[in-house]
Amino acid sequence: MIPFVAIDEAKIAPFHPYGVCVAVAFFVWDHVLMKLAVRRGFDRADFRVLTLWIGVLGWAFAWGVDAIFYHPGQSLGPRFSVQGLSSTGAMVGAVVGGVVWSRLYVRKDGGRWRASRRAAPIALLPVTEVVLATWPCAFALGRLGCALIHDHVGRAVAPGSLGSLLAIGFPRTAEDGLHRVYGPIHVITGASDVRYDLGLLELMILAPLALGFALTWKKDLAMGTYTIVSSLVYGPFRFVLDFLRPEDGPTGEARQGGLTFAQYWSLAVIALGVVLLVRRRRRAKDTGAAPPEPSAQPVD
Repeated sequence: MIPFVAIDEAKIAPFHPYGVCVAVAFFVWDHVLMKLAVRRGFDRADFRVLTLWIGVLGWAFAWGVDAIFYHPGQSLGPRFSVQGLSSTGAMVGAVVGGVVWSRLYVRKDGGRWRASRRAAPIALLPVTEVVLATWPCAFALGRLGCALIHDHVGRAVAPGSLGSLLAIGFPRTAEDGLHRVYGPIHVITGASDVRYDLGLLELMILAPLALGFALTWKKDLAMGTYTIVSSLVYGPFRFVLDFLRPEDGPTGEARQGGLTFAQYWSLAVIALGVVLLVRRRRRAKDTGAAPPEPSAQPVD
């Protein structure tokens, strides 16, 4: 059983552990994303517009998906908080933002912002490769914040079972378990409510994925590698992970047809990875070698 670790917010005020992790994630991702985009031949100003599309539509879809699919029937009023957003909804919004950017050219001309339709849409796979090569870094840091505040509490696990090795003992009361305090860090062992912490479990897969991708940023990988690996690693993991989510109670999440929105999205992601992998193998078989990586075609 994994110890329960929490941060005493009163001792680090006005900072919040989740907010700090999200802020660090944003700046780290923005830096490595833009650096890799320029290295791959994209125009910096044009790619910056892409990040704005991803940001705006990502936040909008994150809120919308959470409200519609995870909390149906509740008021859609001004219920906007960082912790009440759907990560898979943000991914859907990012995809929509990428499609819009690939067809609409927005630039600043003569001190005014202008938009025009691109002569030809920009191929999405080279763009997706840059985004997904750097995405696990930001997502892992975000899930670290989730793990510190324990905002994704999963199903209960029988103490002493095999599953409890990956579960956390959550204290039921202030006196539950053995408490150790190291400044603002509280470590509790032996607590009685043994449950999965889904943020921590997701961090366990995202951290090595982020490290592995970072070690390959300067290498010439075949086009589609990051997309295929991300789809076939994260997709199945997220699909299985959501079975550990409770359906009822304060942390329960709604399902449609027995699956969560994230699981349907995961199936689509897995299908994308399989299609890209099959296409790559067919091309390699036809040409006798792996297909070369195409260069980016940024707009002047």
